[in-house]
Amino acid sequence: MVSVVIPAFNEEKSIEHVISVVKEVKEITQIIVVNDGSTDNTEKIVSNIDGITLINHKVNKGKGSAMKTGLREVTGQIVLFLDADLSEINKSQVEAIIRPILDNNADITKTKFKREAGRVTELTAKPLLQFFFPELSFEQPLSGQFAAIKSFLDKIDLEKDYGVDIGIVLDAEALGMRIQEVDIGNIVHEMSSLKELNLMANEVVRTIVDRAISYGRLTMMDELGYGIRMEIMALSITMFGIFALFFIKFITTPIAALILLVGFLLSIFYLIKIIRKSIRMYRQSKIGFWQMTKSFIHMHFPIIISVLIILAIVMALLGSVKITSNEISIEPATKNLVISNSGTSGSSVDVRGPYTIESALENEPQYIRLSNSALNTLQAQYGDFIYIGGDYYQLEQAVNNETGIIRIPEAARNELKIETGTVIRDSDLRGIFDQCTLIRNIEPDEGKTSDERYLRENLSTINYTNVNLSVGKHITTNQSSGKLLNVYVNESLVGQTTGHLNNDTYNIYVNNELYESLELNESSTGRIANFSYAGSDISVILEDAGNTTNVFLSSNDKYKFLNIGIRNDYTY
Repeated sequence: MVSVVIPAFNEEKSIEHVISVVKEVKEITQIIVVNDGSTDNTEKIVSNIDGITLINHKVNKGKGSAMKTGLREVTGQIVLFLDADLSEINKSQVEAIIRPILDNNADITKTKFKREAGRVTELTAKPLLQFFFPELSFEQPLSGQFAAIKSFLDKIDLEKDYGVDIGIVLDAEALGMRIQEVDIGNIVHEMSSLKELNLMANEVVRTIVDRAISYGRLTMMDELGYGIRMEIMALSITMFGIFALFFIKFITTPIAALILLVGFLLSIFYLIKIIRKSIRMYRQSKIGFWQMTKSFIHMHFPIIISVLIILAIVMALLGSVKITSNEISIEPATKNLVISNSGTSGSSVDVRGPYTIESALENEPQYIRLSNSALNTLQAQYGDFIYIGGDYYQLEQAVNNETGIIRIPEAARNELKIETGTVIRDSDLRGIFDQCTLIRNIEPDEGKTSDERYLRENLSTINYTNVNLSVGKHITTNQSSGKLLNVYVNESLVGQTTGHLNNDTYNIYVNNELYESLELNESSTGRIANFSYAGSDISVILEDAGNTTNVFLSSNDKYKFLNIGIRNDYTY
């Protein structure tokens, strides 16, 4: 059932029309008119209409008071509030207001009209709502015509004056009600005088500010807001103390620890104050916990994000904690953003590390498994061999998405003096393998052109030159100017890799036999070797490249600088 409450103050010209329209709506079972101290014929007109509950105020108490009086007599589950001055309202407009609630699509409906926005709405209500309640975006927040479920209205305290309309909207939002703004087309309202507009504006402003205080929207100006600001300051001091402890050399450890302790204690102190103030505010408020939380988030979302960022940075800086029998070691281990202009690095932008050292997989005593980002840091490729303590290990792809794990066999870990569970920053990874020898193996298919592959796959017989390259390097921690080594066979590029050249002698082998010794240095470029072997023309060309941490092996090293394996007797 729908009950209608019509507050009326000196509305003799239009009250009879409003009542007659309401009577046409079959869903409306009760009509209550509250004569709010009228001095004209409003009371007489209404008293002569059958089926109307008429309640009289001896003096004018205001629109909100009249609505409260009428609400006490309501018997329906849905309550419609209509102004008594709507001289041209019709049946379809009234039905449009209550329909969403009858269809269970809303708990409360408010109206908007096709007319210029009122002066109070544009100059007071909308600016204040935008500041204190930015999540509300109604075209006409002060429309005046409302319908709502009675159970909601029984929970709130209606304002006594013109602030009642906006008060209902704000209370409904705070309580999580489903609000729908209904367009009812054109209506005619009696224009208010400047004096009446001034009174209305004062009452609307007071209502919005009162609700802002009640729902925690003014906390930046009260004790809670002060506590929040001080909490952010304390967290910032804590973060500075951590930075000083780990990264700022000129601040001594005792001073950094003192800064950290002060920040931590202040954080705890103001956190307790915030919690106590929030509990007190919640107890004083008329809304529920989740509505209070929602209101708090709406008002302080930027501050909440700032606090979360500070906490994330603090946790990241603590990195990893390693506890042994006689010490606790704390070393931040964070990801490194690497931007490379090297065409052979495998990626121009990487977020690398940190990496945790773990045991090799079962039955893989000669494999080191690592992610592509770790491989790029070592400037290696999958399939390369690395010599550790005289034994060689093959670099292979990590399995099961273990991007942050490097699996190293026990013998190699013992030689490198590194334990399982150790967390290594990306910038320290090369140091672990410092001076280890890396052998780059370039398989034949890496050097084939697409035409050669096509011929191999589609013709029954073709003579083909099979090429296999290996290039030796040292892994170091020093950045030096690099060279791009290109190997061509019969004018086709069969392999390339980067490394640094010292002023030394470098040996080129063909099929593991010394073929040529070259005097090279870091300024060497161009074609450094050009010869024929087994009917194939071979060229070795150096180009300038970006900085590198790998150094090509010279003739003084145990392993070869460049070995070209070539066979000309393959037939497909």
